[in-house]
Order: sequence, then C-alpha cells, then structure tokens
Amino acid sequence: MNTGLIPARYATALLDFASVSNEQDRVYTEAKAIIQSYFQFSELRTVLDNPVLAKAEKRKIIILAAGGQVSKSFERFLDLLLENDREYHLHSVVLKYIDLFRKQKNIHYGKLTTASAVDKAVETRLMSLVENTTGGTVEMEKIIDPDILGGFMFEVDFVRWDASISGQLRRIKKDYIERNKKIV
Repeated sequence: MNTGLIPARYATALLDFASVSNEQDRVYTEAKAIIQSYFQFSELRTVLDNPVLAKAEKRKIIILAAGGQVSKSFERFLDLLLENDREYHLHSVVLKYIDLFRKQKNIHYGKLTTASAVDKAVETRLMSLVENTTGGTVEMEKIIDPDILGGFMFEVDFVRWDASISGQLRRIKKDYIERNKKIV
C-alpha cells in the first residue's frame, strides 16, 4: 500500500474521531509535541521501528513524546496504530493530522526570522497583515538568526518575503555576476 495513503487515512480518522469527542485541539497540541520530540530525539524513530521492543513499551514512549498525558482520542488512536503494526507511520500520521487540522481551522503557519529580537508591535502587525490577507489565523514561529545581518525573512505557508540584508547582498551579487558574464 502507498506509504502516503496510510498516514492520510489514519490522520483523517483521528481528526474525525477527535472532532466527535471534541478533543481535536488537544490532539493537535499532542501531535505538535510528538513532532518536536522527533526533532529533539533522532533515536525516537529507531526505537519505534525496533521489532523487539514490546508494544506496551512503544506506547509508553509515544505517550511520553506527546507530553506525558494524552487525550482519550489520541490514546485510542495509538492503540489502533500499535495493534495494526503501523507505529513506523506515526511521524507521517501526526504531520498529516497537523496539516488537516490547520486546513479545517484555517490556520496558516508562519515563520519570522530576524537578526535580533523583534518587538511585539512588529510581530502583531505582521500577524494582522497575514490574517487580513488570508482570512484565517496565523501560528507564528520566531527565529533569531544573526547570519541574515538585518531586516527579516517571513514565510507563510509556501510564500516567502526576504527583506534581509543577506538576501539583498545575495541578489546584488547574482545581478553583478550576470552583468559581468556578458562582458567576457
């Protein structure tokens, strides 16, 4: 079976079940915690893929990765996943769940990268601009990266605005190289 189809089906079922139980927001938080755990602990995937490890132990590890206490909806989903030996799809399932949840709630993911900390007024202004444009809400991640030298980079969904000094220098360099290729 298609590896993209399995996570999509499980994620859709989880979203539907969590909606009926009125726990979709909590499951969303748990799904984001699991993704964060995958980033923090690269061994998590290896541990869950281990066929020797008992399902009860895998269950405990996944619950711990989700924050320690999980909703009834997520618990039942987890039991179903383990019962069908699909735990290696957990990462893809929760990513798909996050995507489906955001679409359902009209939430747009944004990433603001600046050279130094930005004040709350600028952040609020950017968020309201995106919210007015998209008609939804924005969930924003803030990153401080001194390598951009100044300005900011702002990404929403798959659109990127690069107003950084490093981006401007990169464009100037590219333009300069293109112009000088014609001379030679």
